[in-house]
Amino acid sequence: MSDYIDSKGLAIVSLLQKDGRMSVQDMAQALGLTRATVSKRMDKLETSGVIAGYTAVVRKDFFHKKIRGWVMITAVPNKEEKAIVDMKLIPEVSKIYTTNGRWDLGVEIRAADLESFDAALSKIRQVRGIESTETHLLLSSRIG
Repeated sequence: MSDYIDSKGLAIVSLLQKDGRMSVQDMAQALGLTRATVSKRMDKLETSGVIAGYTAVVRKDFFHKKIRGWVMITAVPNKEEKAIVDMKLIPEVSKIYTTNGRWDLGVEIRAADLESFDAALSKIRQVRGIESTETHLLLSSRIG
């Protein structure tokens, strides 16, 4: 299966990235194509896996998770992927990054309060495949 898409396909993807709820009619009008063409191309992009799904972007403060922090993790060799799968099930885990250097993973936690943050941290530390952690609370944002 090829990941190659032409300029019209790229334009459709670009429009959807900016507004995932944009109607087929509006896309067709913006691109100078027919609705049928846009619809057919969207089906092809979805079938080929270029468009893997649609999601809602929720305002950062919606869930009132004001306590944020990073957990830097050293994983047990060859157990990293299983640890990632297990951590995805912890609701307070908002992002998981692989890293290089001293740590194997960087995990962002968002919690409503310090007690919830501590509970999430405890869950992470119990995940099989986690060797050690170091936690950093985020105090303020200087950009964004």
